[in-house]
Amino acid sequence: MSLNTLAQALVSGALLGCFYTLMALAFSMILGVTRALNLAHGDLIILGGYLGYWLWSGSGLHPLFLVPVAAAALLPLALVWHWLFHRLPEPRELSSLVLTFGLSLLLQNIMLALWRGEYRLIASESLTGSLSLGGLRLNQGRLIVAVAALLVVGGLFVGLTRTRWGRAIRATSLDRDAAALLGINVDEATRTTFILAFGLCGAAGVLFATLHYLYPAGGIELTLLAIVLTIWAGVGRLRSVLAAGILLGVIEALTLAWSGPRWRELVVALMLLGSLLARSGGLARGWSH
Repeated sequence: MSLNTLAQALVSGALLGCFYTLMALAFSMILGVTRALNLAHGDLIILGGYLGYWLWSGSGLHPLFLVPVAAAALLPLALVWHWLFHRLPEPRELSSLVLTFGLSLLLQNIMLALWRGEYRLIASESLTGSLSLGGLRLNQGRLIVAVAALLVVGGLFVGLTRTRWGRAIRATSLDRDAAALLGINVDEATRTTFILAFGLCGAAGVLFATLHYLYPAGGIELTLLAIVLTIWAGVGRLRSVLAAGILLGVIEALTLAWSGPRWRELVVALMLLGSLLARSGGLARGWSH
């Protein structure tokens, strides 16, 4: 591998990692506040991508204009998920696995019925060009997606650290019972978390559809990636999730540059296994970092 190819892979992976950060935050937020695993996380992102594709193919609007639309379209599902999670019996972790596995299958079959099994891509001409930077050729679409993802993540960080509802979410994530004793409405904080997380899924879905082809079962891989990043970074740690996302993007880009796409899924699976072994004490918790 030449030095130029290595530099190209590093920069491309870092840009992709910004999107991975956005994708993983929604999973991490729900896990941090509810202690429940949402195995339908990737399917929600794919659904947001399909909604974005449907709107783009019908209107021809720039994909970035469709990001808030897809985010808003998933908000009713956030209330459904919150209602279902609120009624989960103990142990909540195991019950959430069963529930969200069923919801994942349901979403996949709904998307299969609506959009069939054909691969879909938001192939906007504004995202197909390339830019030259210091001898490196950067994909314009990937650069735009990275900037958009960072803006959304930055807005979320400000909201969680500078607003009353953000502090309520963080307190609930740290200690639900203590937050309730301090007068925080933990149910309202949980509902807000679901709304934010599903909005992130819708936004990430549109951005994902500009980078990768959509298909109904594509959410499985995205859920796996979100789990890997959450294990690496800890639950709800925005800065750590950003660092983990960039690291994962770089590793993936180097794998593609070195051996092609056939080893990509295996490398991600090995990273998940290694992360689980390294984190044998459990997932890190808290919004304090």
